Amino acid sequence: MPDRTAADNALEVLSYAISFGSFYLFVWVARKLVKTGYQEKTGLWSRLLHACVSEQLDPGEKLKLAAEASDKGKKDKATESFCYSALHLCACTGGIIVAYVLWGYMQERIMTKPYATGELFHSSKFLVFANRVLALFVAYIAREIQRRNGTDVSHTAPLYQFSFSSVSNIVSSVCQYEALKYISFPTQVLSKSCKMVPVMMMGYLVSRKVYPMTEYLVAVMVTGGVFLFKYYEVNDAPVQNTEFVGIAFITGYMVCDSFTSNWQSRVFKQYSVGSITMMMYANLFSSAFTALGLIVTWEIGGVLTYLSENPGILYHIVIMAICSAVGQLFIFHTIKTYGPLVFATIQTLRQLISIFNSIVQFGHPLVPMEGVGIGLVFFAISFQIFLKWRKKGHVAKKPSTPPLPAAA
Repeated sequence: MPDRTAADNALEVLSYAISFGSFYLFVWVARKLVKTGYQEKTGLWSRLLHACVSEQLDPGEKLKLAAEASDKGKKDKATESFCYSALHLCACTGGIIVAYVLWGYMQERIMTKPYATGELFHSSKFLVFANRVLALFVAYIAREIQRRNGTDVSHTAPLYQFSFSSVSNIVSSVCQYEALKYISFPTQVLSKSCKMVPVMMMGYLVSRKVYPMTEYLVAVMVTGGVFLFKYYEVNDAPVQNTEFVGIAFITGYMVCDSFTSNWQSRVFKQYSVGSITMMMYANLFSSAFTALGLIVTWEIGGVLTYLSENPGILYHIVIMAICSAVGQLFIFHTIKTYGPLVFATIQTLRQLISIFNSIVQFGHPLVPMEGVGIGLVFFAISFQIFLKWRKKGHVAKKPSTPPLPAAA
């Protein structure tokens, strides 16, 4: 695929504006119609309209059903043996590590190394589309299995509520892929650890949350470690002397990703949405938005040409999409079963393995001070997790602030 020009970049922005803008125009019109008393729900159009902007179920009834499901889950967990629980946790840990280490490897291979024609693959939008379509398919199957097993999968959320986190997730994913053109994969992974900084800032600005001093100390240590690594790094990214652009993309990723997690948390709590349902609808919107963007700019034409001339990339794209979809299932299941603290521990181990795998597989040069930077980042994150484990070991009457998740 030829290098992108300024006109291509402008068209890219326009495609997202059309994709997102057309949907939110529909939402605005639909909400106006519903407010004016449009109650007809028999036709396809009217059912779609109400599903997008109206709550789906009585919230009180939904909370009652959720409480019953929670009680059942606690009883099931109480009957598990220690041996079964240990094997189950090992399976979750192995699933997350294998899926996302391989996903990271494929991401770096696709975006930074040429294929048969000697050209790089430039369409980060198509990679997002491929990942989201397969994740949608997997989430739909998982939801159907839940439904047939008697699990209540209904929810009260108007469908457009899922679209906000979908938009921010698309932008963060594109920023993540684009950043690899300008900075190395280890820098990308370490920089993403700094996302706790915008999460804390957004938490204060949106909800006036105040975190303990130890959280601010961890944030400073992580940021310092990333700065140290970047200062001594010999950049071997495909595009040279434009590292500022890569850092700008990573900053965009962190801001959008912090919004995604905050918004999804709000939807979980406000509308009693299950994790698989969230995964399905978020990926539905992401698939639709990116598909429309690929068509509007006719970027899909260049992608199909590249795929036909470089069939080897298909294998890598499919593996990456499978890893992303399966990894999401493992993450949702691990958080639901063991909580965010256990997941944060697994995630830290996964990040460390991903960095060293990238250094070994792609030959990134590593000087001693870079090793110090990596060590400082993971020491800070491990220290944060240790504090949470210690806090969990004490019976707290009422936590004063919500816990800040470890960097992912």
